[in-house]
Amino acid sequence: MTQTMVSEVPDSGTPRTDPVVDAPAVRVRPLHQWWVLTARGVKKIVTNGEIFLAFLSPALLALCFYLPLRKLVDTSGFDYAQFLMPIIMLQSVAFVASSAAMRSANERDNIHNRFRVLPMYAAIPMLARTSINSVLLGIALVCGLIACLLMGWRPDTEYGGGYAGTLIAVAVAGVFGFLLAMTADGIGLVAASPTATSQLIAFPTLILGMLSTGFVPLSAFPTWIQGFVEHQPISQITTVMRYAEAGDLTWEVCVPTFWWCIGLLVISAGLLAVAEWRTRR
Repeated sequence: MTQTMVSEVPDSGTPRTDPVVDAPAVRVRPLHQWWVLTARGVKKIVTNGEIFLAFLSPALLALCFYLPLRKLVDTSGFDYAQFLMPIIMLQSVAFVASSAAMRSANERDNIHNRFRVLPMYAAIPMLARTSINSVLLGIALVCGLIACLLMGWRPDTEYGGGYAGTLIAVAVAGVFGFLLAMTADGIGLVAASPTATSQLIAFPTLILGMLSTGFVPLSAFPTWIQGFVEHQPISQITTVMRYAEAGDLTWEVCVPTFWWCIGLLVISAGLLAVAEWRTRR
């Protein structure tokens, strides 16, 4: 298809017509765009040391708590390495959430506007970040299991749920980690700065982790705070993971964790909607 453009000849001033060929339409290939962004992000988590940090985070937590407390807690009648396993796994997925928040915040500040002017569907960058976070989450779960094995934890194949129970426990940590990473991704898009993003992720997870049944039994806390400790999300998820490992998991035990996960899903969807609204303003 051609168009006719009218122009003037510089020397005579008489009009003339020149055929102008339309530029071919740009073909948008969403799958290719998603793959390129995902591959670039996965390469970056390898080169910037995030895989090393994914192992270092749970390993340091195991070292700091298992060594000084194991003899004290073992006298209560259970193996502290077995008791500590759920919170070590949750610490691993919390690292993924912090990384996801920083990734989305940096992308928003550095290249988000560039994506907006490209022939690219708006959902592609978010889907690519989700894929990158999922890869890092899988690595973090493996690193968390390695740290637990080095600490002395083993799947209870004699009296507990065995390998099936362990798989369920790891799956629970993975689902929670995925939803937490999605929420962190939304926080990174709406927070004022990457510094504020890291604070919004680090402090709540640190406080809830310490005030949970992940490190010590509920009876070790003062009576006045036991209600909060028992019902907050980290305690509920560690309880589900322990019941799964013991082979005693029931739907009644899972219900609070289920609703906490639904809450995270709603929060993450709300944050992404706010980010999209800000982008379109």
